[in-house]
Amino acid sequence: MSEAEANNNSVAQSQARTILDVQQSFAESLAFSEDIIWDLLSEEQAHVLRSKIANLLRCEADTALVVQGDVAKQKELEKQKRSFENMREILFNSVWEQRKYTNRQSLTSIFYVLVATDEEDHNIAQNSRKWSCHPVFRARRCVSGNDRLNSSSSDCCMIFVDEVGRVYQNWKAYVENNELPAGIMVAPRRGVYTLVQQKVMLENWQTPAGSTLHKALGHADKGAAFAGFGAALVPLAALIAPVAAPLMAGAAVVGLASAGYATLRSGSQLIDRSRHEQSINVTDRAARGQWIGVVAGGVGLGAAGATSVMTAATSAGREVSAITQMAVNGMNISSIMISGTGLANGIIDLVLKTQDGDDISAMDVLQLSASLVLFTHSVYNFKLASTIINETANSRIAGYRETLSNRQRKMFDKISKETIRTKGATQGRMDIIRNVNEMPSRQEFNDLYKINKDLNKKGVRPSFASNGKGIVLNDQVQTSGAELRASVQHGVGADVLGQVSQPIPNSHHSHGAGSVKAAAASFMGPSRLLGPGPNLLESTPDNKKYALGVLVLRISSVVINGVVVALKNYGESIFEHIINAESFETVLLSLADNLSPEIMKYILFITETFMDAMWEELNTVLKFYISSESVMYRIGKTILDKYRNYTAEQLYLVYDHIFNTVKDYFLSLNPNSFGNLLTKCTVCEGFYKICSL
Repeated sequence: MSEAEANNNSVAQSQARTILDVQQSFAESLAFSEDIIWDLLSEEQAHVLRSKIANLLRCEADTALVVQGDVAKQKELEKQKRSFENMREILFNSVWEQRKYTNRQSLTSIFYVLVATDEEDHNIAQNSRKWSCHPVFRARRCVSGNDRLNSSSSDCCMIFVDEVGRVYQNWKAYVENNELPAGIMVAPRRGVYTLVQQKVMLENWQTPAGSTLHKALGHADKGAAFAGFGAALVPLAALIAPVAAPLMAGAAVVGLASAGYATLRSGSQLIDRSRHEQSINVTDRAARGQWIGVVAGGVGLGAAGATSVMTAATSAGREVSAITQMAVNGMNISSIMISGTGLANGIIDLVLKTQDGDDISAMDVLQLSASLVLFTHSVYNFKLASTIINETANSRIAGYRETLSNRQRKMFDKISKETIRTKGATQGRMDIIRNVNEMPSRQEFNDLYKINKDLNKKGVRPSFASNGKGIVLNDQVQTSGAELRASVQHGVGADVLGQVSQPIPNSHHSHGAGSVKAAAASFMGPSRLLGPGPNLLESTPDNKKYALGVLVLRISSVVINGVVVALKNYGESIFEHIINAESFETVLLSLADNLSPEIMKYILFITETFMDAMWEELNTVLKFYISSESVMYRIGKTILDKYRNYTAEQLYLVYDHIFNTVKDYFLSLNPNSFGNLLTKCTVCEGFYKICSL
């Protein structure tokens, strides 16, 4: 567009003529009294329209002569020629497409809009000598009666197609939504040249680019872009050196607000392109950037929101399921992938525009800023959901602990350690947080501190209650610090210690050990996953490519109703795409609780086959990381929902159906819909009919 405008401006401003003079000349050449005239082209005359457009959009490359040996000039002209050929093709397609209203014959006419670029006064705009000139095609759309050959187009809607191929459904739509430069546009009434007493009839309108709203949006775009760049610098700095939590939180708020604004602006521009029949295909450079902005913004903001909700739930002491963790992980991974694509696309677009001499708009900078914000914050925040939960829980507990006195802190630490020892790190921390949130007074720890020796003598250890209300003695008797002290020290109330008949409980077998052998041990015994022998955990080339948790899974076995199912019998494609080993184990054992050993073998087999056959395709189409645990969960859910009573042999008979059901589920994110077409115009009193081309 900028090249066409530059061409028009240079020609126009070389003339010492006013806008009125130029429009009078056009009217004398193109008007026929007060009638609306049309140029008729049949289906076979597309070349005539192409010739007209080539004459309208001319460039230096059409006539320039290149001195032999001037390679740089030759390349510049070739590049300019390709650019103008593309512009001409877009304009041709937009105009030729309007034949759908006129039974495949083209009924069009050309008029010109001149913009006074140095005037804001409508009264003197027509006398301006500084202007730009823009050709517009008018095409017939509605007619006032049912006889399409003899009916008039007067006072009916007509289609308008501007020089960049934007299509407007009527004159009002063109006046209010055109992309002309800021100024006062001077045009014939409704795009039709008419002469009254040999004088052209003209209308003046302020262009949308000169409106207060457009200027405000421009300032907002620039402000959001600069805010986004500033917010993106904070996580980048945090990768090098620690950044204060309030500053990081503030940057996240500003950055996500900027990204949200950019997402809305990208979405509105896509809608605008669609309304004006411009390409919204991802192969189009402008539309591609807007699509990436919408998708990246949606996924990035969704991932940020999901992570915040999960963090808030952890701070409140609520457990977060493995499936939820897996979903949040998938959203964060997708955000990194898509925003990274948007960042690369935005940089390339700016480089290409600079090389082509095109204008770089505030919207271009805003989209780049939004992609950078989402990418940097996603990279900084990218952690497995379980890690985020652990860090949030630890931070919440540490913050509360700092508010305690030394005496209270010692007792808090003792009860916390006992809670984690008996219930495991994850469950234990959740129980601690629930009590921190519910505890009415820190005096509870003072009470327990004063009877600590009595508890030790009786072989009783307190831990936090799972419901967040008080303590539990030897995982048996629930009480409170005040009640227990009154009973032990003052003999008031029931004999609480006398109710404790169980010994100190055994330690919980957690899955978060810090070494390979410790991790292996956590899968042994009653946990139902049998760990490998130490010799299988030695460092080998095959083992090195897996994370610790995944490695342990790969060389472990699951016990189902007394039957040992060795996971090593299933292919690498399963283990290569596990996001979270703990989530995989949770899904595996949950399904094993409801299904037989043979059906579990079938599920592992179909999971392996699915990951082998479909992972690359799904990842390419959806641009979303599909994890092994999500596939296994979906296969298991399909069997439980539709084939719960089938044997393993019967399931093999419906293998294709299960496989395709799971495939269709993951592909179901890409629906298409098409709108209905009307024949009665809702704007004017005319009628129209659309035919196929």
